[in-house]
Amino acid sequence: MRRPIGWTDKTWPGGKRSVRVEFFADQIRWRFRTPSDESWQDGEPTADNWADLEDKIRELMQRGHLFQKELALVQKLRPALKPPASRC
Repeated sequence: MRRPIGWTDKTWPGGKRSVRVEFFADQIRWRFRTPSDESWQDGEPTADNWADLEDKIRELMQRGHLFQKELALVQKLRPALKPPASRC
């Protein structure tokens, strides 16, 4: 298993929360933690979380990290939801 990809979700309705995504074989595990949580909790990602993950993988690939398989998996498993809000 690779090192998890993580970031802080500042758009969460309850305030900030940490997001960690773990890849294992052909599965993606989403884990979340708010400041009030003592440990990581499994959860369902939002459409914006999926978009953020794809952006993070593309950034890692630009830096020379090999994440082609992970990017293909994200694009395959990402639900067909309405496009994420513009990030301008």
